[in-house]
Amino acid sequence: MLPSTLLTASRYRNKEDSLSEAAYRALKEKIITLKMPPASLVNEAELMAELEMGRTPIREALQRLAHDNLVVILPRRGIIVADLNLSDLQKIFEVRLELETCAVRLAAKRATPEQIAEMEALFANADDIILSGDNQQLIRLDHQAHVLLARAARNEFLQEMLERLYGHVLRLWYVSLHKVSRLREAIEEHRDLIAAVKAGDEERAAQIMRAHISGFQAELMAVS
Repeated sequence: MLPSTLLTASRYRNKEDSLSEAAYRALKEKIITLKMPPASLVNEAELMAELEMGRTPIREALQRLAHDNLVVILPRRGIIVADLNLSDLQKIFEVRLELETCAVRLAAKRATPEQIAEMEALFANADDIILSGDNQQLIRLDHQAHVLLARAARNEFLQEMLERLYGHVLRLWYVSLHKVSRLREAIEEHRDLIAAVKAGDEERAAQIMRAHISGFQAELMAVS
């Protein structure tokens, strides 16, 4: 049995870890949705007040975001939200194209009936969302679909890499929301992807995923 001092320290560390995770998720959401705009200065004191957290979880969250390349820590100068650089984004698309294709191939082999049912249920009300014109909800739907597909690949290393890359993609969605019109097409492509995964058709799933990613990239570059 652990001494009481060690138990207390363990509970404190777990609480700090929980706060750090909450801060990370909150700040990542603010960066992705552009509430913290690209190239803007990060004010730790304001974040502490807004999130009602201490300095430690905020700083730990910012360190993780720096690892994700969503913020840049400048020694003795402060922290800024990473800018959106089209050259860097082109490289992200190149990597994402290969990793997402790999993930969907694995999903076609490994997805359980429960995972497929969850993916199908995700798009049950997609037509209503399309009719409502709620593009932000469509973005969240697209993101969740990619999360479920990566999970169905059952490779936690691949899943982690894709989630990091998708953070940058989500920022692009929000930046170009008024310019890009592929959200509706993306929903239909996801439905086709799920059907291919359900059928165990790796080649078809990979083909659709490549078209899905390449289509968004081409439209984004056209309006940038």
